[in-house]
Amino acid sequence: MSALTFELKAKPNQRLDLSPLVPERLAGMSVKDIAKLAIGTTRETLTVGDAFKVKGKNAESIRFVRTDARCDRIGAGLKGGEIVVEGNAGAYLGAGMKKGKIAVTGSAGVLAGASMSGGHIAIGRDAGERAGGVLTGDTLGMKGGFLTIGGNAGALVGERMRRGLLVVSGRAGDYAGGRMIAGTIVLKRGAGRYAGYGLRRGSLIFMEKPKDLLPTFNDCGVLEFDYLRLLEKWLKGTGMRISLGAKARRLIGDMAVLGKGEILVLA
Repeated sequence: MSALTFELKAKPNQRLDLSPLVPERLAGMSVKDIAKLAIGTTRETLTVGDAFKVKGKNAESIRFVRTDARCDRIGAGLKGGEIVVEGNAGAYLGAGMKKGKIAVTGSAGVLAGASMSGGHIAIGRDAGERAGGVLTGDTLGMKGGFLTIGGNAGALVGERMRRGLLVVSGRAGDYAGGRMIAGTIVLKRGAGRYAGYGLRRGSLIFMEKPKDLLPTFNDCGVLEFDYLRLLEKWLKGTGMRISLGAKARRLIGDMAVLGKGEILVLA
């Protein structure tokens, strides 16, 4: 059975709320009924049929084609199934998702994976501010799952992260892991200023030595970590090309707060 496919007809004249287009909502609906769903965000009425060409039947496997940065909330609240985005995604990609997988070939807007509690989001290129951060109205950031960013990430990646794994293949902005409570963030190309600001627990793993570190972290020297080997093996099992080794310089902090977190700089 062919995937349920939504191909954007033209650049929309308003931002689109695509949160209704998830497997659990569309299961059992006909293409005709799906085309009637409202996705507009202004007083001007806009339906799925107005903005997209719809074809296919398998609602467990959804494809978005030619989407751009105005296509918000793709996969928000996802509870299962698979969504593939052949293009860019707007804000709130996979925000609050619980299960399933979202793959984006292009870039994503702000708050990608915000407050997600499970599943896997793979962004091919860049992500905006607060990826894996705090969803509006929530108190915690990413609470589980796996978020990968193939390019750069904006400021406050992993803000108030509680659990899960976040990997940034490019460079992250300022305040990476800001006010983080637990979880793991791997930064392959470093980050901006104030990484680990307010870090209570959890791990920030730098594959390259950061240029700017807060003075509220205590240097414990170079140590050997078995879990780095295990993490590398697991990541390679997902198809990622990554080499972590086992040795890293460990910095404990942020001592301005609870101070039980760590920054690891691979040695």
